[in-house]
Amino acid sequence: MSRPALMLAVGLILLASAASAQQTLEQTPTTRGRVRDTTTLLAAQDAATRAGADCAVSAAALRGMDSFGDRQYEVVCRDGPGYLIIDGISPAAHSCLLLASQSDRFQRGEPSSRPAPACVLRANRNPIRHFESIAARAGMDCRVDEGRVVGLSPAGNTIYEIGCRRAPGSWVEEAAGAWVVTDCLDIRTRGDLCRFTTEPEELAGFRPRLAGSAAEACAPTRVRDMGRNAAGLTWYELTCAGGAPVVVSMDDGGRVTNVLSCTDAAHIGDGCRTEVPAPQR
Repeated sequence: MSRPALMLAVGLILLASAASAQQTLEQTPTTRGRVRDTTTLLAAQDAATRAGADCAVSAAALRGMDSFGDRQYEVVCRDGPGYLIIDGISPAAHSCLLLASQSDRFQRGEPSSRPAPACVLRANRNPIRHFESIAARAGMDCRVDEGRVVGLSPAGNTIYEIGCRRAPGSWVEEAAGAWVVTDCLDIRTRGDLCRFTTEPEELAGFRPRLAGSAAEACAPTRVRDMGRNAAGLTWYELTCAGGAPVVVSMDDGGRVTNVLSCTDAAHIGDGCRTEVPAPQR
């Protein structure tokens, strides 16, 4: 399991325990504790604020009380993803996007995953609009078709995967007020996984990187990462349509720094794996 996913699983253990202890829902006489109950709305906003959630609550539901007597609110935020709020001695806010991701991991049987409560209000059941907003704020120029919460960074920041239609996606993280965007080819090189970027999408995103280099004529049909060296360069083997395979290195900015033939790149990693046709006599 990757470190972000492990940190996500650990961070949700207490929430899953609280959910398993949830008792009968406390409902108001008129609206069953749901959206148009002004008392519930004001109480949920107060709980969200005390929990540190950046949320202007536009709708809320009282989901119930746990065995400790802590109220659990689900809130819809005007300008971002909703939250499940545990209003205890130390109130805690849990993103609906994060809970949905944890539930998906559990349903797929991933190790160390745990069941998580689901957000049920209609606005919180349409996560794509929130991933579109995240992608736009991060400066991504793509048509978002999928998204998920990958986990938490060592600094405690949420990492999202954004999937794009017919284009490579990225992992994005908001850190210190700025967005860090890492494309999925680089994510794969690190040994992690982008679930929403297909191989054709990855190839489509890789070819523009070759522009202006000695490998510009290569139309990649396959890209294989060969590892990273001490200088911080990442090496790739490219299978080229109608031409011999080549090996290129790239820096952290995705710029080509070296282009080698497979013969000259025999000492890099385990060398080329693409079969090179023998010259015709």
